[in-house]
Amino acid sequence: MSTIHFLNVLEGDCNIIQHDSGRVTVIDVSAAYNDEDTEEEKAVKASKEREEMRNRTFVPTGKKNYDQKKTPDNPIEYLKRILTHNNIFRFIISHPDMDHLDGIKDLYEEFSIANTWDSDNNKKIDLNTPFAGYNKEDWKFYINLRAGKNTSTNRKTYFSKNYNSFYKEDDITILCPTPELVQNANKTGDYNDASYAFLFTPPKKGGGKWKILFAGDTHDDSWDYILTNHKEAVTNIDVLLAPHHGRDSGRNYDFLNLLTPAITLFGNAKSEHLAYDKYPKIRITNNQAGYVVLETSLDKIEVFVKNFEFAKDFRANPGGAPNYNMKHQAYYIGQLNAK
Repeated sequence: MSTIHFLNVLEGDCNIIQHDSGRVTVIDVSAAYNDEDTEEEKAVKASKEREEMRNRTFVPTGKKNYDQKKTPDNPIEYLKRILTHNNIFRFIISHPDMDHLDGIKDLYEEFSIANTWDSDNNKKIDLNTPFAGYNKEDWKFYINLRAGKNTSTNRKTYFSKNYNSFYKEDDITILCPTPELVQNANKTGDYNDASYAFLFTPPKKGGGKWKILFAGDTHDDSWDYILTNHKEAVTNIDVLLAPHHGRDSGRNYDFLNLLTPAITLFGNAKSEHLAYDKYPKIRITNNQAGYVVLETSLDKIEVFVKNFEFAKDFRANPGGAPNYNMKHQAYYIGQLNAK
């Protein structure tokens, strides 16, 4: 049985997979701090930009604002709560934007990270320019990591159609990027199409596989490639972690005609143009639910959320108190059953 944690981290991403193997995968990091704040970290926490992030909520038409964005999760605290050790087997940097690197320095100080997935991108940020609510030390740390200067971890660059035994044991299939997508991103300076996207396929009864798709910030070129080269793998998926936090990025949504996700999870898109209505039901946002936990088994995927009020309202029989799961510190709202 594997467990997926979809954290509520302001306007970034952080997701965790606890695999059947006992290994742990973390995908991206945002709003992460350890117990010792530098002066810069204190300033970032107190910055106007951070305050604007917390208050910049968009509620889809007819939906209630549960204000979960105002109380984001700290991934470092969260990991310490759910893990009995400080070992992360793989940390995947989907792409080099600061909302996916926010707190990376503290993460590596607090945890032993065996492997780091990172693309061979050439992104540069002028350290003399304002960082708009992010920590310059995180970018400096990432640059050294990208250059292979951090000897505490094995930096690896993988592409679609790369395979090894650990992928198979941990039910991971890389969908993107390709060398060509990264090269094009390096030319254009748009690194969303250099983003990692992968399919997580834990087993279900009858020899089948659940399909849980981590889409990163993939854009149209990535999806053209995925639909051409991984069409069968991404047809009729169970859970989609929406690309680019679910924001409307002027993109083509035809990929959803093939994916038809049973559940779509949205992060906290910074744009008021959250593409909520582009996706099929069921749709759950971090601003509604807080963090979301998916617990897989052969028979079902059970869904839990942090926010009691949302759990109570979401249920088919609203008014009844949702069951509280002590392990996940979250409320049960329903399940997908194996077919």
